Amino acid sequence: MAKFALIPFNPASAPAIEIHSELNTTEESVYISYKVTGDLSSLDLGSGRSLHNRVIKLWEKSCFELFIKDASDSYVEFNFSPEFEWNAFYFAKKGDALKEYEKVNQVKTDILLSQDVFHIIVEIEKNKFPENFFTGELSAGITSVVKEKNGNISYWALSHEDTKPNFHDFRSFRYKF
Repeated sequence: MAKFALIPFNPASAPAIEIHSELNTTEESVYISYKVTGDLSSLDLGSGRSLHNRVIKLWEKSCFELFIKDASDSYVEFNFSPEFEWNAFYFAKKGDALKEYEKVNQVKTDILLSQDVFHIIVEIEKNKFPENFFTGELSAGITSVVKEKNGNISYWALSHEDTKPNFHDFRSFRYKF
């Protein structure tokens, strides 16, 4: 299991929170979790509804994202929201148009929420990835978009290598496995 602390693109305007993530793989699945701690009262973490829908543009509100790139530079992007909404996209090469990845038809998600902690845990079955995806070295980009109740949005990642928030920048796919 690998553990990470995400950093905001612009620390001066980020809310007073911390985001920690854990990534683990087994023979059958990839597990990713995000734990947000601090002043959650200022965050827009959704309505508390459990929607379980596949939704495009989750990055326009609070969401948690995982990018996994294979040795040939094809990659899969996953988005997860506090309302159990999700999506998956496959890019055969960098710069491909956004297209939902239909092979992934669901993800297993658990959410724990208290006054001080928001924790989302997701399981993605490996058989939903492209064929032979797990045969070489992989790299992961672990990111979050945090929307505050006042409308401000902050962007969190393992690193920010571009001059603007760019979660598709391979230089930010820092975890190798």
